[in-house]
Amino acid sequence: MNIVFFLIFFIIFLIIFGLSLFFLHWNYISKKNMYLIIPILCFSFWVFHCIYFLNTIKYNQMGSLWDADFRVFYSAGKQVLQKPGNLYEIERYLYMPSFAIFFCFTFSLLPYEISFYLFYLFNWISGIFAILEFNKILILKDIQEKIHRFVFLIVISNGYLIWVIFYFNHFKFILFFLLLYIIRREIQYKKENREKNYQYYILNYGLLVFIIGMAPYFVFILLIYFFQEIPIKKLIYKKNLMQCLIVILWFIIQNITFILYPSQIMRFLEGFNRPSNEPRSAYPLYLKDFLELSKSKMRTIVYIFTGILILITIILIALKNKIEIENKFSLFFLAQLFFGVISYPYLIAYILFSFVLFLFVPFLKQDFQGFDFIKKNIFFFIGIFSVLGIFLLIDNFIITIFFPAFNDLDLGFFALYLILIFHIIMLIGLFSLFIKENFWKIEKFRLR
Repeated sequence: MNIVFFLIFFIIFLIIFGLSLFFLHWNYISKKNMYLIIPILCFSFWVFHCIYFLNTIKYNQMGSLWDADFRVFYSAGKQVLQKPGNLYEIERYLYMPSFAIFFCFTFSLLPYEISFYLFYLFNWISGIFAILEFNKILILKDIQEKIHRFVFLIVISNGYLIWVIFYFNHFKFILFFLLLYIIRREIQYKKENREKNYQYYILNYGLLVFIIGMAPYFVFILLIYFFQEIPIKKLIYKKNLMQCLIVILWFIIQNITFILYPSQIMRFLEGFNRPSNEPRSAYPLYLKDFLELSKSKMRTIVYIFTGILILITIILIALKNKIEIENKFSLFFLAQLFFGVISYPYLIAYILFSFVLFLFVPFLKQDFQGFDFIKKNIFFFIGIFSVLGIFLLIDNFIITIFFPAFNDLDLGFFALYLILIFHIIMLIGLFSLFIKENFWKIEKFRLR
């Protein structure tokens, strides 16, 4: 690896990150939040390990997977600038026009090489800000002890999933940061009893629509969010209709080429067939490499699992505000882990597992110390560290990263069995916590 390039890249990162912290998160420079440095360094370790790995392998004339996805984003942005009507002629562009429009006014204006590394840096900093937002949410959810927040943060700051996302120079950490930012605002406004005005909804819905532009299947999340406080019977009320109007206007503004070139809508919808057209890359996360399905069988799986996710979405909407919005998101993402059929599911798994951790927050017993703390939270620790185990094992066996001599061994299938085991342990831990917390309610109902 070119050590000069590495040092320049690292210095630029430190400068940008330092300035960002100062202007946007100045309160995190104080001593009371110094513990955040460890998760940030852990996260950065995976990033630097990926950079080191990619700069030591030899590329063939076709280039590497490192820039395959970014080349699609960059080309889509260029296409919007030159021939916007031909946006979906860009091979493998499966997103809404908003993502390409974002690129056309930012990264696609720069030379490719410069733009590539700036996007890498942008994604990196977004991941670090996501860690900071995660910490804010934990504080708002009354986890006051630093060491208790540290347990959550160390889980989301480590794992092969981070390495994989940066290997593809993907945008998932931008997505992760925006989702956490929206959720943090929701929790903060509710805790401070602040009234939500139109400016609040304009920002949140604008970000959610942009998120859907990058991950179209997150439209379920938008529906859950929209109906969290709006009963369907009261949809025609003025305030609620204004929220509908805000969402519609954001879709039109961010995806203006759909209006200018209506044929793009059908071209975009064709992208939803990709899981059935490329079944090998689109199995549900825990079934990867366990099954060999034909296109027709995969299409059936897609329809069935999509129906299940729609049903779960309807149930979460019907619960209205009986469940907090962050827990609704978490429950949907837990369902997405088991029933989500999308291309390359491991690229979204980091976000899903991170949100699932919020389901463990209410069960943390904070009034104990030492061994008693561990004893009282045994199922809690089993559950969240099983998530860390999945982070470390996803898609490959972690030892093959750090010890290339083991690459000749077929450890991938073994790792997948471990992933399945960790899935089961995570669910057992979560279910045990739920039963333990609600045992008195169940017992009271049985006595009746």
